[in-house]
Amino acid sequence: MWLLLVTLMAAVLVVVLTHGRLSQLSRLRVSAIWLLVAGLAIQGALEYINFPRNQIETVGYGLLMVSYVLILAFCVTNLSTRGFGVIAIGIAMNALVIGLNQGMPTKPIGSDAQGNRIFKPVQQTVKHQQQRDDDLLGFLGDRILFPKPLNELVSFGDLVLAVGLCELVYYGSRTRKTSALNAQPGRVEQEPGREQ
Repeated sequence: MWLLLVTLMAAVLVVVLTHGRLSQLSRLRVSAIWLLVAGLAIQGALEYINFPRNQIETVGYGLLMVSYVLILAFCVTNLSTRGFGVIAIGIAMNALVIGLNQGMPTKPIGSDAQGNRIFKPVQQTVKHQQQRDDDLLGFLGDRILFPKPLNELVSFGDLVLAVGLCELVYYGSRTRKTSALNAQPGRVEQEPGREQ
């Protein structure tokens, strides 16, 4: 959650510092938005459904992987828009490590009431499980600890996804050159190879 907020703030900062226009983002052309909505809706629902332990790695895991397929399909549909390629890589990294281990391997670290780092066992959910020595590609799991005040564990895939979102917002905030040409009164575009 914190990573998403930090990413959005960073993306807005990138736009402001590079003299982009946030209003341009409303003109961003995105296809098959229903795939993203469906995928995120499934993941959101899985956060609130308490599966019995014997269904976490069956029904829960199956639904989680379906959500990743939908979200990746959305990214692939929009690959022509800059930023979606990097976003797809980040999502694929997370989906891969979750798929191989039937859950995101998560480092058992937490904080006590005073904010000190302590060993805190990870409660198994549909999406997360405590990291083990036999995890496949365990280095892609949630093992990067953000410093205080965030105190959040993230994966390499999350970081790649954050970079992709910043790239999408950066290029989406640029003013289109053709729009600038058409806005100039009396300007006639010359056809290639023709002299006036």
